[in-house]
Amino acid sequence: MNRLLLIAMVAFLLISACSVNSGMPELNVAQDEYTGLVTKVAFLPIKAMDARSRNVRKILTVRDLDYVFSAYPQYELMNMEVVADEFNAFRFPDVDDIDLDEMVEVAEAMGANVLILGNIASLRADLFAMNLRFFSARTNELRQVNFNVANLKETRWKQLNESLMAELDRFISTEVDRIFNVATNFYAGAKYADAESQLQTAIGLDPENVDAYYYLGATYYKTDRYALAETSFNQALELDPTHYQTLVMMNEMYEKTGENLKRIGVMERIADINDDVELWLAIGNLYAEAGEMVKSETAFRNALALDESSTTVQTRLAFLLFDQERFAEAIPYLESAYDNLPENDLLSRRLAVSYQRSGRMAEAIARYEGLIRTNPNNVNAYLNVVSLYRNQATEAADQAVKNEMNAKAIATMNQLIAIAPNNPMAYLNLASIYLAQSNNVEAEKNANATIQRDPSLYQPYMILATVSQSKGTLDYNRFADLEKRAAAAVGRQATTLSRERDAAKASANNHFRTAVTHLNTARTLSSEPEILRDIQTRLNSLSNLVSATTGY
Repeated sequence: MNRLLLIAMVAFLLISACSVNSGMPELNVAQDEYTGLVTKVAFLPIKAMDARSRNVRKILTVRDLDYVFSAYPQYELMNMEVVADEFNAFRFPDVDDIDLDEMVEVAEAMGANVLILGNIASLRADLFAMNLRFFSARTNELRQVNFNVANLKETRWKQLNESLMAELDRFISTEVDRIFNVATNFYAGAKYADAESQLQTAIGLDPENVDAYYYLGATYYKTDRYALAETSFNQALELDPTHYQTLVMMNEMYEKTGENLKRIGVMERIADINDDVELWLAIGNLYAEAGEMVKSETAFRNALALDESSTTVQTRLAFLLFDQERFAEAIPYLESAYDNLPENDLLSRRLAVSYQRSGRMAEAIARYEGLIRTNPNNVNAYLNVVSLYRNQATEAADQAVKNEMNAKAIATMNQLIAIAPNNPMAYLNLASIYLAQSNNVEAEKNANATIQRDPSLYQPYMILATVSQSKGTLDYNRFADLEKRAAAAVGRQATTLSRERDAAKASANNHFRTAVTHLNTARTLSSEPEILRDIQTRLNSLSNLVSATTGY
């Protein structure tokens, strides 16, 4: 190529890069004109090992790699979109599982001199581990390269330059880490005996080779020698306590061998590295299942330290404290969770019990009444205080107290409807209160009003089923009485009574069937085992009543 034309093209590329990546630092690399052989590098699609790594992978793919490679004229980074399309055409299940023969095939098809493939995994929120393999189509050499990249873009560009590009230089010019690469080739090809021999040699020459210990442990794991695998993995972690691949495979191994407590310990290290709320929650649940309540509580508190607003974690910790009868400690978490999930009956009941067992029922009622006075638009305050009113009514032995608490609850829900007429929980509470008072007309009206505002709630359908069953029971009792009277009557009176009897029976059957329909709807909307068991019990009872009122 004409030398002046080449210089012009390089200058154009540098100017373009600067315009696209404004604020990018100058990379400390030589910019002398390159006259040697250009190495075509195909960077295969990077595998993200976790959700947090996906954004960094995207940035690397659409900007960073092009920018870094643009400063190295000895390399041509092939168009990554074209490379991805060509690679996907091979339909390999996983980029990490491609064997050596397949790499040869991919490189040949793409016309690449070097393939780079691997994955990225988060170490913590601001740091990511890149685990790559370099494959040379010229020599069939394979090399593992691991380095970290940061969230801060200037730092990440510098890391890519000093790690990725420097390693690529050494890979092309020398046969670095030949023994280790040969071993990983054997491992990728499932030639585990050969891999083991080479890895042991590599470790003998370099006792601090973390990746060699990892692959040796992985080799033992693949061949079901779990004790040896554990030893090798622990040696890797002694050198690098945050070696992500080792921790992930140890977790997989302990899950396979059923060593749950060891597995949980590894999961804790992964969660600590990743600041992973969901993983800490899972760890807490696993400890609870194992009866390790202190460790379970610690895990839940670690999750809350990362996300104090997580309703799921608040609820789980609250229930753990509640089950240990630590009611006063449970109250703040129950309150916070209930504020976000006021329709959750279990939270409501446990919060009320905790107040009661802590001797704080009157205090709790006063708290919410004060919140309403201070802020009349505080919807959760209305719902919370009504829950307490209803609990007081349920617990009261004196009918006058029951009536007073129910009256307060009804008045409070009507206040809520005045400020939030479309709040389904206000109507649901009214329906429940009226049902408890055997006021089926108001219960049915408010249950239907709840459904109009939120058809996804199962509770109003339970109330409607109760009302329909109650109506059906009244008709059924009337039918039974008329049947006795018709049997003793004669003539016109017998005919009249028989007609009324049949009508009562048909009406009872219709109400019972309506109740069944409502319960089946409720069953589709609830996932709580206790509720589903109650629904099934009621359906079994109604089945008998439907049968008893069918036909004559």
